[in-house]
Amino acid sequence: MKVTMKRSAVAIVAGILASGIVPPPQLSAAEWARKNLVVPDGPRAGELWDDSLTPYIAEPLEMCATESGVNEIAVRKSAQTGFTTLMIAAIGHLIATDPCRAMIVQPTSGALKEFNAEKLDVAITGSAALNKLVKEQASRSGDGSTAVRKKFRGGSLKLAIASSAADLRSSTIKKAFLDEIDEYPDDLDGQGDPFGMVEARQESFLMSGEWLRVYVSTPTIKGGSKIDGYFEGGDQRYWYMPCPGCGEKFKFVFDRKYFRFNDEFPHEPHYATPCCGAIVEAYEKVSLMKRGGWVPEASRPGAYPSYHFDALTSPFVPWEKIAARFVEANQDPLKLKTFNNLTLGLSFDMKGDAPDHVRLMERREEDVVRGRIPAMGLVFVGTADVQLNGIYYLFKAYGPDRQSWRVDAGFIEGATDDPHAGAFLKLEELRTKQWPDAYGRRRAVDLFGIDSGYRSHVVYTWVRGKAATFALKGLDGWSRPPIGQPSSVDIDFNGQRIRNGAMVWGVGTWSLKGGFYANLHKQGIAAGQPADPPGYCHFGSWMDEVYFRQITSEYLGTEKIKGRTRRIWMPRAGEQNHFLDCEIYGDALGDYLGISRMTPDEWRELASMRGLPDGVVDADMFAPAPLLAAKHVAIQQEHVQISEAVDRRTPPPETEGGWYNSNDSFWDR
Repeated sequence: MKVTMKRSAVAIVAGILASGIVPPPQLSAAEWARKNLVVPDGPRAGELWDDSLTPYIAEPLEMCATESGVNEIAVRKSAQTGFTTLMIAAIGHLIATDPCRAMIVQPTSGALKEFNAEKLDVAITGSAALNKLVKEQASRSGDGSTAVRKKFRGGSLKLAIASSAADLRSSTIKKAFLDEIDEYPDDLDGQGDPFGMVEARQESFLMSGEWLRVYVSTPTIKGGSKIDGYFEGGDQRYWYMPCPGCGEKFKFVFDRKYFRFNDEFPHEPHYATPCCGAIVEAYEKVSLMKRGGWVPEASRPGAYPSYHFDALTSPFVPWEKIAARFVEANQDPLKLKTFNNLTLGLSFDMKGDAPDHVRLMERREEDVVRGRIPAMGLVFVGTADVQLNGIYYLFKAYGPDRQSWRVDAGFIEGATDDPHAGAFLKLEELRTKQWPDAYGRRRAVDLFGIDSGYRSHVVYTWVRGKAATFALKGLDGWSRPPIGQPSSVDIDFNGQRIRNGAMVWGVGTWSLKGGFYANLHKQGIAAGQPADPPGYCHFGSWMDEVYFRQITSEYLGTEKIKGRTRRIWMPRAGEQNHFLDCEIYGDALGDYLGISRMTPDEWRELASMRGLPDGVVDADMFAPAPLLAAKHVAIQQEHVQISEAVDRRTPPPETEGGWYNSNDSFWDR
């Protein structure tokens, strides 16, 4: 019997060999991540990536692949939305399927170190598909990965920081992933901004069109946010869902006309859709979100994909928490900025116009007694600003709702080149003074801070060894915290290195100034309102025009730098700002002491420690009632003390110790 084969043995063998050589079908970025990427952190850490919980990640992830034909992507987001995983997944897909030279840029060395150690390295070692491709850092061949570069066959991933020109100009790259870009500097040593330097690294790929830049960030302030610019330059995609009532597409927005909740716990938040008013309960949020999709609101030729996503839609943040955050902000400009940025993913409209100084002077109050800590001034701080021929100083107290009272302010004339003489001697007397309060007690400042920007070495020596005394340094930038972690300096005022140097505390002055000016604009009882609002600023009738001109001496202006627009604080022509600096540093110390974070119970405990009489410590320290009660008690106490002082023919408590303004004698005030 003869068997006839349709294919020769050679053809069969060749076919088998070919099947082993031909690569498997190319997986899309999202498909690759679902099959290979192990999530490095979060509620599903250690598990394969599953976008069923975060379906909004899949589309922008696909845009990061070369075959998408997209060159730029922008993501404006709130915190805790999962977009860090987007970048890790895109990088993993690149390593596995499209190896090339790439770069990821973080704003600071600390952020880069954290990203590498807690996210990227964890994802690489935990994902078998990546672990076998990325070379070990401990390789002896010299061809292995390093702390700043992940190497793999056909390419590498450089880890860079936005503040280092050397990092950004050192190599040609095809793809760049730029994280938290609102924290990037505007200029690098006069060499340009980080974005221009990254773009220059991609020149070789412009003709082929294979380059990619991904911009991801939470925003900062309106008019100065970098991610706002990139988002608005794209087609502005939002996550739309079908209305459960009528089926019309809508998106969640933070508008209390639609997002409704109680101002007290339980907040019971729910959403009324704008189309037909159908109610979406908090427990229905996630299931409704999963039925949504991206819809561009600004489609036009040349617009790249840009995305906005926030906590209102995020599966990770309950509506109850969002409502609580807004209520807890309690009109605090800094907290509202944080809420807008980190919860809503929106830039904050910082009010940068100071009120007219004459109008502020008209608000002065007779019962704000110089040298006397007011009834509700439970937190008490002092600050100073050193100049060539003297030192400006300010002492102020804060109440439970961030209202503030000026206790004393002035200028100490004298030399400032020696920390042991001149104006510093008089400043030390003020720093250590025991100040009378409204209840007959005496208190020292809780914290004292002094600007170290001028005569730095003298200031370092003066603060060294002093309890509760900070050397402060103002820092530019909208992402700076009110007061950061200190750094040590070990130089004395003669320029000699010493051990156990002073600590210098950085102060994020830009946001603090915005908050201070917002508070100055608030209207209270003096303007006919029923109560003074949270954050209201009280001034004594003893305060002169110099002080008011100085605290209103700056405004929020716009300038162009290297072709980009940014918003910065600018001085008014011919005006000085020393008392403004003292005010801002005082607010930084207040933030350090927790005036915006303390709970009502903590305020009540502090009030008890300060000796407030019974009846003043109300059940709700934030209500207007205790403020009015305290004011009444304070007036009574003041009348009693003054009467007793007159009987004894001695100065009343608020005059003891004298003042060091050269134009101000002991009694003549």
